[in-house]
Amino acid sequence: MDSKKIADLSPGDVITGFFAVRRYEVREYSKGHYVSLELGDSSGRIPAVIWEPDQFCLAELETGMVVKVRGVASEYQGRLQLRVDRIRLALDEEYSLEDILPYSKQPIEERRRRIIALTDKIENTYIKQLLNTFWEDEPFFERFLSAAAGKLWHHAFIGGLSEHSANVAELALRVAEGYDYLNKDYLIFGGLLHDIGKVDTYRITASIDYTDQGRLVGHICIADTWIYERAHTIETFPDSLLTKLRHLILSHQGEFETPVRPMMPEAFVLYYCDEIDSKLGAIDHIRLKQDGPGWSGFIKLLDRFLYFDDSTKDESE
Repeated sequence: MDSKKIADLSPGDVITGFFAVRRYEVREYSKGHYVSLELGDSSGRIPAVIWEPDQFCLAELETGMVVKVRGVASEYQGRLQLRVDRIRLALDEEYSLEDILPYSKQPIEERRRRIIALTDKIENTYIKQLLNTFWEDEPFFERFLSAAAGKLWHHAFIGGLSEHSANVAELALRVAEGYDYLNKDYLIFGGLLHDIGKVDTYRITASIDYTDQGRLVGHICIADTWIYERAHTIETFPDSLLTKLRHLILSHQGEFETPVRPMMPEAFVLYYCDEIDSKLGAIDHIRLKQDGPGWSGFIKLLDRFLYFDDSTKDESE
């Protein structure tokens, strides 16, 4: 019996472990009913089947639960599948979210250090004070460091939001090295706070999903409200500066799904840096799921196939 992660399973492995139920369906076949599942842990997902479901499986089991499972991995129609022999509801003290959900490979203290180091680079005292109202609010900062940046697409894992935010700010600063008229303080501010509303957009339980506020209001409007409110707690904060900072956040998704289009040079940089890091984050996720170099399957969100080269191989050989 083993406690391997899904990504490490091979046909024939007998495992016992904790998983989140990503999908659940009771189906009929010639001998009665069986349960079709998709189970997930921090390393990935796997289809599963229960051929002899008990009352718990038929009446209580549902999507979003965390369960303890004993089963055998096998290959079915060219894909790995888990045949579940025993399953029960997991107790809260038996697992941690890091066991069942993907998480940033960067330690939380490394992400915290990056955020503070970027904030310390800011020269404008008002902008630095505004950023620090978020970071000095320790309960909020902890939520930010644990939040995801997406549900399924880019940086959709515990800690993904802070990793992505630091990436965008650092990338924007590298762009600014070639354009001396860009305001670096604006770029750091926009990079770090452009997605901060996602702290309240997603809830992380056995899965990452939208909150009511996330669906009805959206992360951009949530962020704008927080920035406006916190700026007004800082004495003599300039209205004109606040307007520019709000524009960076409100326009960061470019032409679509955004209240306004970018109209400041820094807003353009922020939009493109966000696009680069979010797209490459998603592409890296696809790359890691793929078995070696070559073509991926069709990616609906990108409307194309992707080709991954074997960059470790010298083409001259």
